Amino acid sequence: MPYCLRLQPSPQIKTEKYFSNCLAGSRAVLCAAYDGAGRLFIGAEKGLLFFDGERFVKLCGPYKAVNALCLLPDGVLAAASENTIYTVTDSAVTALQTLPSPVLELKAAGDRAYALTADMLYSYADGRFSPEQETAFSAAVCMAPTPGKAVYVACDGAVTRLMAKRTRFGVMTPSMTHTPAVRFACMAADPLGTVWCGTEKGVYVFDGRSEWTPPAELPAFPRGEITCLALGKKNVYAGTPAGLYVISPEHTRFYGAGRYLTGSRVFCVLPSPDESELTVCAEDGVSRIRFVPMTLAEKAAYFEALLPYFTREDYYTRRVDMKNGNLASGNVQITDNDGLYTADAVAFYSMKYAVTGDEAAKEAARRTMKALLKLQRVTGIPGFPARAYRRPGEHRYGDGDPEWHAAVDETGPLEWKGETSSDELVGHFFAAGWYYDLCADAAEKAELAEAYRAITEHILTHGYTLCDADGTPTSWAHFGPDELNGDDAWCWEKGVNALELLSFLRLTYHFTGDEKYLALQKSLAAEHHYAMNVLAYKKDDAHSSVIDDRLTLYIATHLLRLETDEALLRYARLGIRRHYEYIKENYAPYFAFVYALSHGGHTDLDEAVRVLEEFPLDLRCHKTDMRCRPDLEMDPRTAEFGEEPHLLHPLPASERVTDEMHSGARAFFCGRDNAAYSPCGWLLAYWAGRYFGLLEA
Repeated sequence: MPYCLRLQPSPQIKTEKYFSNCLAGSRAVLCAAYDGAGRLFIGAEKGLLFFDGERFVKLCGPYKAVNALCLLPDGVLAAASENTIYTVTDSAVTALQTLPSPVLELKAAGDRAYALTADMLYSYADGRFSPEQETAFSAAVCMAPTPGKAVYVACDGAVTRLMAKRTRFGVMTPSMTHTPAVRFACMAADPLGTVWCGTEKGVYVFDGRSEWTPPAELPAFPRGEITCLALGKKNVYAGTPAGLYVISPEHTRFYGAGRYLTGSRVFCVLPSPDESELTVCAEDGVSRIRFVPMTLAEKAAYFEALLPYFTREDYYTRRVDMKNGNLASGNVQITDNDGLYTADAVAFYSMKYAVTGDEAAKEAARRTMKALLKLQRVTGIPGFPARAYRRPGEHRYGDGDPEWHAAVDETGPLEWKGETSSDELVGHFFAAGWYYDLCADAAEKAELAEAYRAITEHILTHGYTLCDADGTPTSWAHFGPDELNGDDAWCWEKGVNALELLSFLRLTYHFTGDEKYLALQKSLAAEHHYAMNVLAYKKDDAHSSVIDDRLTLYIATHLLRLETDEALLRYARLGIRRHYEYIKENYAPYFAFVYALSHGGHTDLDEAVRVLEEFPLDLRCHKTDMRCRPDLEMDPRTAEFGEEPHLLHPLPASERVTDEMHSGARAFFCGRDNAAYSPCGWLLAYWAGRYFGLLEA
């Protein structure tokens, strides 16, 4: 390989959400601030609360909504509720003074602090707020005091600046100045005295005099309505009705309801001084989002520790029917793809053993490989693996589904599922290829050789198909030239299934040493133009068939590393290049690593690593709806292929609504709050990067 990335710790997100029942019955949380001792306080619709390290505790008074909090220059925390300003010291709340009008905001800058009502700006001195200047039109909305002496107040129809020597507001209206004709919602000033303004149309940046940078010139910022702004030392934080955007010099990230926030509309965001923690006040509650440094090796260990929650009889799938997001509740789902999902585990454990020599990883790979071999034995049909099996008492056992067939094993009665697809065959061969070369002893190699010879012979003696218990071919496992080359109904599978069969034959030869499989592979490649099929195996499907991306790059891995025929390799490499250039925008790490393995050249390793870093620690499939985000575009072509709508461009890993490593990049809606996905896909990508020599721990 031309280069290897040395990995550094990266911030991993840990989120704690607090809903109404944790907030003294408050559904809306309106503001947040730290006091002089660094304690976190929030203002909610039913009063003031502080965080004691584990939970939010309600303080006595005020009992109505607290809509503004501010640490004053003298170290006292001030809170505003309706017309009254309170002080908070050692969790004791005392009424300081009552103003003639409701307080809109409390803000401090340097050694000065201000309170704003619709008709008056008040300044703080000697423990009191005193009238400073009437606002323009008695219609103030928000303010931004600067580190200098200026205070900016946005009103309904103008932006004003507090001016001296004789205190007055300089009024800048859209009709007379460059001030934009928009509704202002929030303002924040940075150390340079520049004012950042959140409006109905996005973020404007104002130099305080006459220069405005409009939203059109700030493409990194969200479009549409801004509800709150906060400026950190590095990042800008913009709340919207859809969620929170964090804009850094490197990228923009979105944190929405479901995984991160209690609701979509954000009222306030408070970064900690070092920006390692965010407090986000939103509809229905408050979230604490923490960024914890972690290496990818530490992340891998974290995910491996969670695998027992996703394991059933050594098969790795999803966890479903959880209660309140608790992984310890619910059940491991029996799926149509138990073999394919479990193949990820066989592969990553095998690679981990090859990299580290960890005997526990080798033993885990052995147990999981045995589980795959059992799927082949349990059917009683030579070379025909089951999709899955279930036992009495498990979900839907005995429901009469004709695809489930009764059998008995050493434990007792069971039912196994047929209609096995090409997906499952890819999983079986993918896993076996890695286990055979990296873990198997001589006896195991002999067992694998016979098992996979049986699958290949089944395909060849049943007209290039998998033939089910009822004597008919299954729906998708068709690999013959008559169908792939002579029937347009198989146009989508023409290249994919050709690549799969060429790889199956190459692996079977690798396992058995039987030249007939190699001869048949060459015959199909040359006489039935399977090599040409591979050249363009990935079709432009508007990114609708993510499963084909996964299957082809899985099975192609073995063809690339085992094939010695340079002519055939040329077709495979060109086909993979075409495929990768089509899907590389998704930055799926395993796919990027296979491409690097294929071509021995440069690839998007840094972006692949970014996905590994940003992939959530929280594996739950949170109910999420991205349709409220104005910055996302839908792909107009999905209807051509009869598929559900999805996004035109993929989302970063931290924003995706599903947590499978190989899908979800373009999905915008998810409705399964009670499920969680196995981390095996992440672990496969990580250990593949290590095994291929592309990543250094």
